[in-house]
Amino acid sequence: MEFFANFPARSQTPVAPWAQEKEAEGWHGVCASDHLWVGATRYPHVFVATTQMACATSRIKVTTSFCNNLFRSPVEFAQAALALQAAASGRFEAGLGAGWLQDEIESMGHSYPDGPTRIGMYIEALDIARQLITTGQCTFSGEFYNVDIGGDHALGLISENPPPLIASVGGPRGIREATPLVDRVEIKASARATRVGHLDFEIIATVTEQEVRTNVERVRNISETVPIGIFILTGAGDGPEVQALKASYGDGYLGRFVGEPARVADALQELGQLGIDRVQLTELVPGSHKALAPYLL
Repeated sequence: MEFFANFPARSQTPVAPWAQEKEAEGWHGVCASDHLWVGATRYPHVFVATTQMACATSRIKVTTSFCNNLFRSPVEFAQAALALQAAASGRFEAGLGAGWLQDEIESMGHSYPDGPTRIGMYIEALDIARQLITTGQCTFSGEFYNVDIGGDHALGLISENPPPLIASVGGPRGIREATPLVDRVEIKASARATRVGHLDFEIIATVTEQEVRTNVERVRNISETVPIGIFILTGAGDGPEVQALKASYGDGYLGRFVGEPARVADALQELGQLGIDRVQLTELVPGSHKALAPYLL
């Protein structure tokens, strides 16, 4: 299995030294999220952060986890993905998500679409991004996007090794329609908890192992071969912050990924038995990545 560490914006650690540290610890990849904020946490710009990661490392993969489709055009996403693939010497993977945090979208002056609209926009954006990343050209006319890029106006930096396109999905429609368009699917164990426009820990505490199994099965019903990853919120250690986070999960399935590092690592490894080959870890308690590294890598 592969384990990716998501940049802990809460820690205010500079991006480049953090990425170098994760490479030295043996992580398979590093990620940057695409937010202005989540709660009190402020985030660096996703394209700047991933470029810093790419330039500071030489071996590990670098990915966006995940670019927010409500922030920008899929054309901009594709252009940035191609530039990042060049900066990373072929180690970049292009993750695109539908967007979910309502207050940051509305604070930008944008309307926050309802669920069916968000997923409709997202599927069209993945289709557009797929064409542009692989060919530099796209002619697309849909419900939400109309794109005509090609000929003298094709995107540059196209290579024989285009960055893999990754979708982040959690519901039946997203899995059904996104899976054929991408090179990797990442299922969100906590998808129900973000569908309400914010991160709801009461919903997170109700997520079951069967939900995760069902989403893996849904992907496999569409494709027998596409790689499957999962997004996990974690806290590893024995301090009061970890204990408080563990308590907030109650007896829910996702509580397995919070607690004593060796036990959390065992639970993460067991995800491989469900058909998952990559885990992207976002630490909710500072130092969790470092605590887990000796047991995972």
